[in-house]
Amino acid sequence: MIKSLLYPSASEYRAAAKARMRRMDGWQRIAAATFLLVLAAALFGPTVSAQLQQSGGGGSNSSVGSTGTTAPTSATLAGGSYNSTLPTLTTGQMGSLQVDSSGRLITVGAGTAGSATGGVVSVQGVASGTALPVSVSSISAGTSIIGKVVPATACGTTVQSQALGAVPTTSTAVFTSTTCIMVIVLNNTNSSAATVTVTDNEGTPVNDVLTFSIPASSQLIQPLYGVAFTSGLKWTASTSGVTGAILGYQ
Repeated sequence: MIKSLLYPSASEYRAAAKARMRRMDGWQRIAAATFLLVLAAALFGPTVSAQLQQSGGGGSNSSVGSTGTTAPTSATLAGGSYNSTLPTLTTGQMGSLQVDSSGRLITVGAGTAGSATGGVVSVQGVASGTALPVSVSSISAGTSIIGKVVPATACGTTVQSQALGAVPTTSTAVFTSTTCIMVIVLNNTNSSAATVTVTDNEGTPVNDVLTFSIPASSQLIQPLYGVAFTSGLKWTASTSGVTGAILGYQ
C-alpha cells in the first residue's frame, strides 16, 4: 500500500487522471483543450513571420519630422526618367514619370507652343512685363465686343444717342433706322404742363399714341427697355421750351 502511494502504476495514474477529468466542469474542459491546441500549434506548427521589404535609400534618410531642415547626406530619391524620345505606351502598360534633360517634370503631352493642340498648357510672358497677345479668331467677326457690356435687345450693339436738346414742335425724325430705345429723358421748362409724342418712322406709325405728359418745371425719365422702333424714331412737343435726350441701340 505504501509503495502504491509513492510509485503508482501506469494504470493507477490513468485512473486518477480520469477521475480528475470527471470532476472538472464543462468550461474547464474547453479551456484545457484550447490551451493544448495552442501549445501544439506553437511547438509543431510552421513558423510564420512578417517581412518588410525596402528598396533603395541610404542609412541616414530624413524623417517626416525633419522636413524643412538641412538636407541629409543621403536620402531616398523619388525621380523620373529622361528620354530624348518619349516612350510610346499601349493600353494597360505602366510607365515612369518623364523629365526633361534638366530634370524638370514634364506635365503635359506632346505639342508646340503657339500651335493648337490638347497637349499644350503654356502661359509665358516676355521680358519687362509686356502683356500676352490674345487671339479673338474664334469669336464671330462683326459681333465681337470686348470691354463693353450692352443690354440684350432685338437690335444690334451700336449705340445711338440723341444729345440733350430742344424737342421740335413739328414731328421730326431722330433716327432713320430701326432702333431699340432704352430710355427717353424729357424736361419741361415751362410754367404749365406739356406733352411729347414719340412715334416710329414708318409711313403709317404703329405707336402714334405714345404721348408723355410732363408737369410744369419738371423732368420725366421714361425707360422703354429696348423696345424696337421700326425704321427709326420721330418726336414732337406740344410747345416750345421742352428739351429731351434719347439712348438706344441699332
